[in-house]
Amino acid sequence: MSGTFSPRAGLLGAKEDLSSIGRAVTGAPARARSRAWWIAFAGACGLLGVFAAALAWLLLNGVGIWHNNNPVVWALDIVAYDWWIGIACGALLTSATLRLTGAAWRSGIDRIAETTAVLAAAAAALYPIIHLGRPWVFYWTLPYPNTLALWPQFRSPLVWDAIDIISFLGVCLGLWYVGLLPDFAALRDRAFEAVRDEARAADEGRGRRRRLTLLRAQVYGILALGWRGAATHWERWVLATRTLSALALVLVVALQTGASVMLAGTVLPGWHDTLLPVTFLSASLLSGVGVTAALAVLVRRALHLEALITERHIALMARLMLGLGLVSAYCYGTEIFSSLLHGDAYDRSVLVRRLSGSHAWAFWLIVVFALLPVQLFWRAAFRRSGLAVALVGLAAAIGSFGDHFMLLIVTLSHDFLPSSAHPYTMGLWGIATLLGTVGLFLALLLLGLRTLPMVSITETRRFADRHADGRPSGERAPTPAETQDAPLWGISAEFDRSGDLAAAVEALKDRDLGARIETYGPVPMGGVTRALQQPAGILPLVALGAALAGGCAFMAMCLYATGFDYVFDVGGRPLFSWQSFMVPSVSFGTLCGGLVTVLALLFQNRLPRLNHPAFAIPGFTRASEDRFFLAFEAAGPRFDPARIEQALARLPNGRPLMVRRVPL
Repeated sequence: MSGTFSPRAGLLGAKEDLSSIGRAVTGAPARARSRAWWIAFAGACGLLGVFAAALAWLLLNGVGIWHNNNPVVWALDIVAYDWWIGIACGALLTSATLRLTGAAWRSGIDRIAETTAVLAAAAAALYPIIHLGRPWVFYWTLPYPNTLALWPQFRSPLVWDAIDIISFLGVCLGLWYVGLLPDFAALRDRAFEAVRDEARAADEGRGRRRRLTLLRAQVYGILALGWRGAATHWERWVLATRTLSALALVLVVALQTGASVMLAGTVLPGWHDTLLPVTFLSASLLSGVGVTAALAVLVRRALHLEALITERHIALMARLMLGLGLVSAYCYGTEIFSSLLHGDAYDRSVLVRRLSGSHAWAFWLIVVFALLPVQLFWRAAFRRSGLAVALVGLAAAIGSFGDHFMLLIVTLSHDFLPSSAHPYTMGLWGIATLLGTVGLFLALLLLGLRTLPMVSITETRRFADRHADGRPSGERAPTPAETQDAPLWGISAEFDRSGDLAAAVEALKDRDLGARIETYGPVPMGGVTRALQQPAGILPLVALGAALAGGCAFMAMCLYATGFDYVFDVGGRPLFSWQSFMVPSVSFGTLCGGLVTVLALLFQNRLPRLNHPAFAIPGFTRASEDRFFLAFEAAGPRFDPARIEQALARLPNGRPLMVRRVPL
């Protein structure tokens, strides 16, 4: 796939090649070690200290410290939970959509979006736990009959939240980690090269071996699970990432629209609106894209990745925010117009309270921070400004918080009866808890900048049409004396272009050489896979079957528990009210599909395998950088090394840079 796109499209610096992209991303964590990083990390740790104090006070005094009252029984905790989930869903939906549509500009965005989703979901996951007041018994919300033979109340949104957040974290982490596998392999190879350089310098008396360097290499080696970049590995990897993206798309839509449909199905004024699911989804997308855009600008500036996250990436994110801002403005305008045109007195009173009541600041927060700033992106100058994009993105996230506050607090504080109205004010400890989760998000993000590739090496390399200088890797090959009598694992041939490798495979695949052919490279090699005629398998069908089976099994468990084993009438609903169980069933089904996808990918690729004979190929560490290797693995008595070497030397097209024998 290398060379398919031109870097002149604005998605990659004109001087970048396969090797320089890998060096830029793998070397970025070292560039994050600055005074500014330590200052930011100290601030994040300070917010974590505030969170620890708020949590300790909560355990001593109960959830009433959040100033929740009757009828505002949810208060700021559920507002913050929905806000974080909205950011996570918006970021994950952005990455999944870009992958499924094959958008070229996902190269600089998808890893940042997935990281945003993971960190925001981690911050959100704390709220359902600490909201219990006794977080050490959080497992009570999980669907199992406890020691008193009682099931959880499956019609309760609290149970939905537990299933949804576990499913979201499972699918999101699966997509994030599978995407990181090839990049972990690149970090592993660079780390082991650093270990060898230190050992060589120590032997020559010019330095010393450091345990931290070896430990870093070992950790990345474990995380890479033995990834070798084989052509079949790559085809299955592409299929797995697309399958996980499809599952993530279903999960996000179900999670966001499910909660909003639940609210729209009530009779409370301000919620009883069929447009509410669309409003929920558009607001979450805007906040997720906004935070992703702000982090993209941060990563670009802090890690000096201007050649990989270009102005075009930033401008496209600005265009996306502009479109989502217009959709959100349409939803809010339609809701206001609908309430004025055919709403009853209660709907109009809710509208008046939103616009001019004690919590009117929440509505105007939406207007001032979420809807108006994105209009700046009608001008190209603002779209090209990284600072403007970052500030507008953060403003969109702040405006999204106002949306959740307005929707929940204003509606709950006053329903149909004046006697039910109770004023609500945000408490100090509720704000401290929210700031603490922001500190958790920032602390994890800063640690990620120091340890992880924040830009996908694989996706970015798709645009590189420049290659290395055509010289073989400098690692010493075994001498004839070392390989003459030693048992051979196979013969390796080194290429600097995937096209040359594909031509060699096409010329030699039908010859009886007594060997099994395998190829390795730093990017997906579609031409090589077609030449080898090795299909990626039926992984999407397996994932679909697992998702359907998991969803049906969860639905059956809910129906059995509520209809037979633990009959409990809620609100006069029928015993088999399956509509109440759709949201957690869909969430659990996507979780099953995501887990099966990851496990199937590892099983098909025979991973983890931390040691493989291919790692003994001289210069093989460059298979994760800028080299392509063709390996003939000995497979039976007809294996003849000399014959294979002659066949490689007589190739009409795509001759290798170097041919080497690889001993066991």
